[in-house]
Amino acid sequence: MNKQFLRKRWLDFRNGHTIYLAFVLTFANFILITYNFAIKEVTFLNSIFGSLLIFTLVFVAIYLPTAMLIGYWHRRSQYSVENEALLQENWIWAWLALYQIRLIEGKTTTEETNEIKLYLETILKRQKKDALLRFKQPSEEFRGA
Repeated sequence: MNKQFLRKRWLDFRNGHTIYLAFVLTFANFILITYNFAIKEVTFLNSIFGSLLIFTLVFVAIYLPTAMLIGYWHRRSQYSVENEALLQENWIWAWLALYQIRLIEGKTTTEETNEIKLYLETILKRQKKDALLRFKQPSEEFRGA
């Protein structure tokens, strides 16, 4: 079996697990643990939140907007820092950017140009964007993509 195939399935598993499944499980777990250890055991809180359902509704009503505000702050202030850090580790971006600079300077070789074209064409074919290889006006399918 192809080693690349296994690596992609491993990436799919990790993304599905961490982004979706583990998130839902830990969120539910957090609510249940908080209710059982903090709300049920403290008399005045137990009188306010009589049941798990009421606690869950109040918790979600407070937690969701708070998480959205923190997420908004993160997107507005931290994404650029994260992207810069990731970019510094991205050898493909560095390779293509260096090629573009060399192309502008007129220092590229035919072999180098062919290698980069083949690499990018392979990506476009794999992503089923072969229409972009015709170097014509893209069809409606690709406008705005």
